[in-house]
Amino acid sequence: MMAATKRHIIGGIIIGAVALLLFVNSRMENASRLQQETDLPTNLPWQVDVRPDGLSRVFGITLGKTTLDAVQTSLRDSGEIKMFVSASNKATVEVFFKSVGLDGLRGRIVLLLDPGKEILGAMSARGTRVKLIPGGGKKITLHPEDRAQLRYTPVSAITYLPFTDLDESIIQQRFGEPEKRIPEQGQTGVVHWLYPHIGLDIAINNDGQEVFQYVVPRDFERLLEGLAVK
Repeated sequence: MMAATKRHIIGGIIIGAVALLLFVNSRMENASRLQQETDLPTNLPWQVDVRPDGLSRVFGITLGKTTLDAVQTSLRDSGEIKMFVSASNKATVEVFFKSVGLDGLRGRIVLLLDPGKEILGAMSARGTRVKLIPGGGKKITLHPEDRAQLRYTPVSAITYLPFTDLDESIIQQRFGEPEKRIPEQGQTGVVHWLYPHIGLDIAINNDGQEVFQYVVPRDFERLLEGLAVK
Protein backbone atom coordinates (compact mmCIF):
# COMPACT_ATOMS: atom_id res chain seq x y z
CA MET A 1 0.00 0.00 0.00
CA MET A 2 2.83 2.33 1.00
CA ALA A 3 4.74 1.55 -2.22
CA ALA A 4 1.66 2.21 -4.33
CA THR A 5 1.11 5.53 -2.57
CA LYS A 6 4.72 6.56 -3.22
CA ARG A 7 4.36 5.62 -6.89
CA HIS A 8 1.24 7.82 -7.14
CA ILE A 9 3.06 10.73 -5.47
CA ILE A 10 6.13 10.38 -7.69
CA GLY A 11 3.93 10.03 -10.76
CA GLY A 12 2.05 13.18 -9.78
CA ILE A 13 5.29 15.10 -9.32
CA ILE A 14 6.56 13.99 -12.73
CA ILE A 15 3.28 14.93 -14.43
CA GLY A 16 3.32 18.30 -12.68
CA ALA A 17 6.92 18.94 -13.71
CA VAL A 18 6.16 18.04 -17.32
CA ALA A 19 3.10 20.30 -17.31
CA LEU A 20 5.16 23.17 -15.87
CA LEU A 21 7.88 22.63 -18.48
CA LEU A 22 5.31 22.65 -21.28
CA PHE A 23 3.77 25.84 -19.87
CA VAL A 24 7.14 27.60 -19.66
CA ASN A 25 8.08 26.49 -23.17
CA SER A 26 4.73 27.72 -24.45
CA ARG A 27 5.25 31.13 -22.83
CA MET A 28 8.74 31.38 -24.29
CA GLU A 29 7.51 30.39 -27.74
CA ASN A 30 4.70 32.94 -27.53
CA ALA A 31 7.14 35.66 -26.47
CA SER A 32 9.49 34.73 -29.30
CA ARG A 33 6.61 34.71 -31.77
CA LEU A 34 5.45 38.12 -30.57
CA GLN A 35 8.97 39.50 -30.98
CA GLN A 36 9.14 38.13 -34.53
CA GLU A 37 5.70 39.48 -35.40
CA THR A 38 6.39 42.96 -34.04
CA ASP A 39 9.86 42.96 -35.62
CA LEU A 40 10.97 45.45 -33.00
CA PRO A 41 14.12 44.72 -31.02
CA THR A 42 15.54 47.79 -29.29
CA ASN A 43 18.17 49.75 -31.19
CA LEU A 44 20.21 52.93 -30.98
CA PRO A 45 19.80 55.96 -33.28
CA TRP A 46 23.04 55.27 -35.17
CA GLN A 47 22.16 51.64 -35.88
CA VAL A 48 20.56 52.17 -39.29
CA ASP A 49 20.37 49.16 -41.59
CA VAL A 50 19.63 49.65 -45.28
CA ARG A 51 18.21 46.39 -46.62
CA PRO A 52 18.77 44.86 -50.08
CA ASP A 53 15.21 45.87 -51.06
CA GLY A 54 16.02 49.54 -50.40
CA LEU A 55 14.02 49.84 -47.19
CA SER A 56 15.77 51.01 -44.04
CA ARG A 57 15.45 49.84 -40.47
CA VAL A 58 16.10 51.82 -37.28
CA PHE A 59 14.91 51.35 -33.69
CA GLY A 60 13.76 47.95 -34.95
CA ILE A 61 11.24 49.65 -37.25
CA THR A 62 11.45 48.85 -40.95
CA LEU A 63 10.20 51.97 -42.71
CA GLY A 64 7.52 51.20 -45.25
CA LYS A 65 6.82 47.79 -43.68
CA THR A 66 6.45 47.78 -39.88
CA THR A 67 2.90 48.76 -38.89
CA LEU A 68 1.79 51.13 -36.17
CA ASP A 69 0.20 48.18 -34.37
CA ALA A 70 3.57 46.42 -34.19
CA VAL A 71 5.22 49.52 -32.72
CA GLN A 72 2.43 49.97 -30.17
CA THR A 73 2.73 46.33 -29.15
CA SER A 74 6.48 46.51 -28.72
CA LEU A 75 6.48 49.80 -26.81
CA ARG A 76 3.37 48.88 -24.82
CA ASP A 77 2.16 52.37 -25.60
CA SER A 78 -0.57 53.41 -28.03
CA GLY A 79 0.89 56.89 -28.46
CA GLU A 80 -1.16 59.93 -29.39
CA ILE A 81 -2.47 60.06 -32.96
CA LYS A 82 -2.87 63.50 -34.54
CA MET A 83 -3.81 64.71 -38.01
CA PHE A 84 -2.49 68.00 -39.34
CA VAL A 85 -3.63 69.83 -42.46
CA SER A 86 -1.34 72.60 -43.71
CA ALA A 87 -2.42 75.93 -45.17
CA SER A 88 -1.75 74.38 -48.60
CA ASN A 89 -4.20 71.57 -47.70
CA LYS A 90 -1.56 68.86 -47.29
CA ALA A 91 -2.67 66.31 -44.68
CA THR A 92 -0.36 64.22 -42.49
CA VAL A 93 -0.94 61.78 -39.65
CA GLU A 94 1.60 61.64 -36.83
CA VAL A 95 1.80 59.43 -33.75
CA PHE A 96 3.57 60.87 -30.69
CA PHE A 97 5.34 58.79 -28.04
CA LYS A 98 6.37 61.10 -25.21
CA SER A 99 9.09 58.95 -23.65
CA VAL A 100 10.68 55.87 -25.18
CA GLY A 101 13.67 53.98 -23.78
CA LEU A 102 15.90 52.35 -26.40
CA ASP A 103 18.92 50.52 -25.02
CA GLY A 104 19.08 52.99 -22.14
CA LEU A 105 18.82 56.12 -24.31
CA ARG A 106 15.48 57.85 -23.75
CA GLY A 107 13.73 60.32 -26.01
CA ARG A 108 10.54 61.27 -27.81
CA ILE A 109 9.53 59.52 -31.01
CA VAL A 110 7.10 60.75 -33.66
CA LEU A 111 5.96 58.33 -36.36
CA LEU A 112 4.64 59.52 -39.70
CA LEU A 113 1.90 57.41 -41.29
CA ASP A 114 0.92 57.67 -44.94
CA PRO A 115 -2.22 55.67 -45.75
CA GLY A 116 -2.61 57.54 -49.06
CA LYS A 117 -4.00 60.88 -50.20
CA GLU A 118 -7.58 59.69 -50.72
CA ILE A 119 -7.77 57.99 -47.32
CA LEU A 120 -6.27 61.04 -45.62
CA GLY A 121 -8.88 63.24 -47.28
CA ALA A 122 -11.72 60.97 -46.15
CA MET A 123 -10.35 60.84 -42.59
CA SER A 124 -10.07 64.62 -42.53
CA ALA A 125 -13.72 64.94 -43.57
CA ARG A 126 -14.81 62.54 -40.80
CA GLY A 127 -12.81 64.35 -38.12
CA THR A 128 -14.70 64.98 -34.90
CA ARG A 129 -12.96 68.25 -34.01
CA VAL A 130 -10.97 70.92 -35.85
CA LYS A 131 -8.55 73.34 -34.20
CA LEU A 132 -6.76 76.15 -36.03
CA ILE A 133 -3.00 76.31 -35.52
CA PRO A 134 -0.43 79.03 -36.32
CA GLY A 135 0.46 79.36 -39.99
CA GLY A 136 -3.05 78.77 -41.27
CA GLY A 137 -3.12 75.03 -40.69
CA LYS A 138 -5.51 72.81 -38.76
CA LYS A 139 -5.23 70.03 -36.21
CA ILE A 140 -7.99 67.46 -36.60
CA THR A 141 -9.19 64.93 -34.04
CA LEU A 142 -9.78 61.72 -35.96
CA HIS A 143 -12.88 59.56 -35.72
CA PRO A 144 -12.30 56.53 -33.44
CA GLU A 145 -12.85 54.10 -36.33
CA ASP A 146 -10.18 55.87 -38.38
CA ARG A 147 -7.73 55.77 -35.48
CA ALA A 148 -8.33 52.03 -35.17
CA GLN A 149 -7.81 51.52 -38.90
CA LEU A 150 -4.47 53.35 -38.82
CA ARG A 151 -3.04 50.58 -36.65
CA TYR A 152 -2.49 48.56 -39.82
CA THR A 153 -0.67 51.35 -41.69
CA PRO A 154 3.12 51.03 -42.12
CA VAL A 155 5.38 53.67 -40.62
CA SER A 156 6.80 55.84 -43.42
CA ALA A 157 9.13 58.13 -41.42
CA ILE A 158 10.45 58.64 -37.90
CA THR A 159 11.42 61.76 -35.97
CA TYR A 160 13.52 61.13 -32.87
CA LEU A 161 14.31 63.72 -30.18
CA PRO A 162 16.77 62.37 -27.59
CA PHE A 163 16.56 63.68 -24.04
CA THR A 164 20.34 63.39 -23.76
CA ASP A 165 22.35 66.14 -25.44
CA LEU A 166 24.40 64.58 -28.23
CA ASP A 167 27.11 67.03 -29.27
CA GLU A 168 28.79 67.20 -32.67
CA SER A 169 31.77 65.06 -31.67
CA ILE A 170 29.54 62.19 -30.52
CA ILE A 171 27.36 62.40 -33.63
CA GLN A 172 30.38 62.44 -35.95
CA GLN A 173 31.92 59.52 -34.09
CA ARG A 174 28.74 57.46 -34.40
CA PHE A 175 27.52 58.47 -37.88
CA GLY A 176 30.68 59.62 -39.63
CA GLU A 177 31.16 62.75 -41.70
CA PRO A 178 27.87 63.97 -43.25
CA GLU A 179 27.59 64.35 -47.01
CA LYS A 180 26.41 67.94 -46.54
CA ARG A 181 25.93 70.48 -43.74
CA ILE A 182 23.10 72.93 -44.38
CA PRO A 183 22.27 75.83 -42.01
CA GLU A 184 18.60 76.07 -41.03
CA GLN A 185 16.95 79.01 -42.76
CA GLY A 186 15.74 81.63 -40.30
CA GLN A 187 17.09 79.85 -37.21
CA THR A 188 20.56 80.71 -35.98
CA GLY A 189 22.66 77.93 -34.50
CA VAL A 190 20.88 75.03 -36.22
CA VAL A 191 22.73 73.03 -38.88
CA HIS A 192 21.38 70.01 -40.76
CA TRP A 193 23.80 67.12 -41.17
CA LEU A 194 22.66 65.07 -44.16
CA TYR A 195 23.25 61.34 -44.65
CA PRO A 196 21.23 60.49 -47.80
CA HIS A 197 22.67 56.96 -48.12
CA ILE A 198 20.82 55.96 -44.92
CA GLY A 199 17.91 58.42 -45.27
CA LEU A 200 18.85 60.58 -42.27
CA ASP A 201 18.79 64.31 -41.51
CA ILE A 202 20.19 65.36 -38.13
CA ALA A 203 19.37 68.93 -37.07
CA ILE A 204 22.13 69.91 -34.66
CA ASN A 205 21.15 72.76 -32.34
CA ASN A 206 23.92 74.47 -30.40
CA ASP A 207 21.41 75.89 -27.93
CA GLY A 208 18.75 73.19 -27.84
CA GLN A 209 17.70 69.66 -28.65
CA GLU A 210 18.93 67.65 -31.61
CA VAL A 211 16.34 66.27 -34.03
CA PHE A 212 16.84 63.06 -36.03
CA GLN A 213 14.60 62.47 -39.06
CA TYR A 214 14.63 59.08 -40.79
CA VAL A 215 13.07 58.14 -44.13
CA VAL A 216 13.63 55.38 -46.66
CA PRO A 217 16.80 56.48 -48.55
CA ARG A 218 14.97 56.71 -51.88
CA ASP A 219 12.59 59.25 -50.28
CA PHE A 220 15.39 61.45 -48.94
CA GLU A 221 14.48 64.36 -51.20
CA ARG A 222 11.37 65.03 -49.13
CA LEU A 223 13.56 65.79 -46.12
CA LEU A 224 15.17 68.57 -48.12
CA GLU A 225 11.92 70.52 -48.50
CA GLY A 226 12.43 73.86 -46.83
CA LEU A 227 16.23 73.60 -47.01
CA ALA A 228 18.32 75.41 -49.58
CA VAL A 229 19.55 72.17 -51.09
CA LYS A 230 19.72 71.11 -54.71
